[in-house]
Amino acid sequence: MTTQPAPRIAVVTGGASGLGEAVAGRLASEGDRVVVADIDEPRAQQVADNLVAAGRLAEAATIDVTSEGEVAAMFDAVVERHGRLDVLVCSAAVETRAALLDCDDRAWQRVIDVNLKGPWLCMKHAIPAIAAGGGGAVVLLGSVLGAIGAPGYAAYCASKGALNNLAKQAAIEHAGDAVRVNVVAPSATDRGLFARVAAESGDPERVKRMVARGTPMGRLGTADEVAATVSFLCSPAAAYISGAVIPLDGAMAARRT
Repeated sequence: MTTQPAPRIAVVTGGASGLGEAVAGRLASEGDRVVVADIDEPRAQQVADNLVAAGRLAEAATIDVTSEGEVAAMFDAVVERHGRLDVLVCSAAVETRAALLDCDDRAWQRVIDVNLKGPWLCMKHAIPAIAAGGGGAVVLLGSVLGAIGAPGYAAYCASKGALNNLAKQAAIEHAGDAVRVNVVAPSATDRGLFARVAAESGDPERVKRMVARGTPMGRLGTADEVAATVSFLCSPAAAYISGAVIPLDGAMAARRT
């Protein structure tokens, strides 16, 4: 009689909506026990409940990724409850639409705090636990705008560009701990921040068509494609991949860099 391996324990921040929700669903469908971590407590609980109702292993956690106290407490609780941590996916992110000279200090700081400080704090408190269990994977959700500029998104571009180097730093420092750290860098997708911006434009389909036309592959990416790429990077098939920024952008960055 064979013994089934224990499920991996995976924390997905920003897991209550958009790309984070898609990633949480994908990892849970593959047998991971997923902690849906988000600042939106009711929505995180709903996502976790939906996964459990579908026969998956999931639970919710409320967290503000910009608060070190909350981040530390959440990871301590996860390890205390399950005895280990194997995977961290950082998907929590915000954006503000403002050019360099128009972005005010408050908006700039919020974007940097959520998009850059948040992943740093999560890695700071997750990586020791992952290393203690023998290693695992960290995936940060970046953006094509971490490689190219976009008029009107000064803070967001800065945060995602810095995120790429943060991941490389973590990958180098923790390679000896068997902790792999990578970035998935999508362009506009059918779910997530872009979809929200398009919906608020008054003519979302026009915005989607315009952005799709500006992509060499002529379409938007999908949340399922992002989730599949994250899943691959967390799998044994990616055992020798670390410190990489994986563009998931229909060749957009290749044309512009």
